Amino acid sequence: MKSIKRHSDVLENAKRVPAMRGARRLGTAMLDYVLVLGAVLPMLAMSYYYSMRIIRAVYEMTCTLVCWPFM
Repeated sequence: MKSIKRHSDVLENAKRVPAMRGARRLGTAMLDYVLVLGAVLPMLAMSYYYSMRIIRAVYEMTCTLVCWPFM
């Protein structure tokens, strides 16, 4: 009968055996992938959509700050 290894046993062995150090990072790549898809891409899409408005607003504020002392 094959013994079932618990996750904590795998982590304890990973601390002792250098070849098993990757066992502590289970699921990290998936978390990075979800972060990119769920957070970074929507922010990129929003910034692309609103980029011309942002540039125009910054330009108007800069012109106002430069021209204001002369008014």
